[in-house]
Amino acid sequence: MKLILKIFIVILSFCFLSCGKMRNVNLYEPSKSVSTFEKFPYKILFTESDENGLWGLKNNKCKHISFENTKNYIGKDHLYINWDASKCNYVAVGLKWSNYKVKNLEPIIESSAIELRVRIDSGEISNVPMFFVLSDYGGKQCRANINYLNLEGGKIDTVWRKILIPLQAFNYKKRDVNMSNIKELRLEFQRKGDLHIDNIRIVEHTHDFQKTKETSVKVFDTWPIKLGIGKEHWWGINTKYSSNLQFGESFKNESVLVDIKKSTKDDWNTFGFSPYGWKRVNISSIFSTSAIKFKIKADKIPKIQAFMFSYKGEKRMIQKILNNSNFINKGNGIYEAYLPLKSLIDFQKFRWDELKEIRFKILEEAHFEIGEFQLIEFRGNPKKPTQWKGI
Repeated sequence: MKLILKIFIVILSFCFLSCGKMRNVNLYEPSKSVSTFEKFPYKILFTESDENGLWGLKNNKCKHISFENTKNYIGKDHLYINWDASKCNYVAVGLKWSNYKVKNLEPIIESSAIELRVRIDSGEISNVPMFFVLSDYGGKQCRANINYLNLEGGKIDTVWRKILIPLQAFNYKKRDVNMSNIKELRLEFQRKGDLHIDNIRIVEHTHDFQKTKETSVKVFDTWPIKLGIGKEHWWGINTKYSSNLQFGESFKNESVLVDIKKSTKDDWNTFGFSPYGWKRVNISSIFSTSAIKFKIKADKIPKIQAFMFSYKGEKRMIQKILNNSNFINKGNGIYEAYLPLKSLIDFQKFRWDELKEIRFKILEEAHFEIGEFQLIEFRGNPKKPTQWKGI
């Protein structure tokens, strides 16, 4: 024992002589804090058919489902579905999500979202009748849909677009769903369509918009009503993806500077806004005597298609292509546009107590600025909007 002690003292002395002084060494490294999101173990829902289980894949008259192995976003294949819900009562695909293990989503509700990638084979759409349903082990379900604010670029086209469904967007409180005891995620499909889907997972996400109660409605029963106030209530304008549409400065309120050239391959040509903070807007008492008014600064009248969307109803989208009869030349390159709501196709089938969004699509090469959107009183002939005496 004495010999061992002497050897230890010699080694210690050598360290002092060679190093000058001993270095302080921590016996324990400081612990790194781990976020609740990092602790959540079930982040992957679907990357490819061999790795992730799904149910509801049997083809029938309502749907055709396959796993395509070309143009995948990730993995060796992806999910493709073509459906027609008019032929069945229910069309859905379920994700077994970590083989039905219990998922506790409560700690990550405010900091996470379901992310997926989608595309179509041709063309462009901005509204998919697709819903996301979380089921708990008590048999209760809550749902959420695609919000334009969380759809990359405000459209779905032939490239893989990112969709985010914040966990806060699910109506779990209203449905009394136990978010600490989640079983599975379902994708439900309504009406008719087809879609490529890939890379479904849980990601960190800050939800910038509070979910309003479903009963929250803004009622308008008098004019004029300013529309498009607040850039946070617009979509389709993001210079990160396209310079075709930018916010302008020529008018009093929010306006859009449009610069679309034939030579460009960028087909970014649609923008929209909520009439009132993405709440349901009720104009049912005045819609029949109302018109949308806005101004355009341009060398000539551009070709524009206007859309209106509702949260519910038989006809959730109505539209009209404006023509010269909708415009008054005010001089100095300024035009005033008047669009009577009764001039939109199928306006009778539209839920005017469930108004969600107003949207505009530019149909040709154009350079102009558009702004000062209002809802005004209009009691003239919808076919001759600029001839009403009240204008």
